[in-house]
Amino acid sequence: MFKTMTAQNVAAATPASNVPGRGFWLAFAVLLGAIAFTALGVVNATHTGRYRLNTLQQLEQKRNAIQVEYGRLLLEQSSLVAQGKVEDMAVSELGMETPDMSKVVVLGGQ
Repeated sequence: MFKTMTAQNVAAATPASNVPGRGFWLAFAVLLGAIAFTALGVVNATHTGRYRLNTLQQLEQKRNAIQVEYGRLLLEQSSLVAQGKVEDMAVSELGMETPDMSKVVVLGGQ
């Protein structure tokens, strides 16, 4: 009726201590989810950075085009405002003419 306990019987009766339990697998699953979440965050950050860099480069190209256009318009404005051009337009379009020196009055200032 009674069995004697030997070392083999004791080893077979106790569970193996190197088999992971539920806590181990739960922690493993949580860490695996955290790694996947972090990887998705890195992908998202990389995509966002590249998108913003592309947008920045497009805006810089537009700015450069606008600066070129502005420079062209300044040059055109300076050529239109030149004294000879204004005088020619005054004579041709408005019928103005340069007064005689006898009609010119010079005011003295202090």
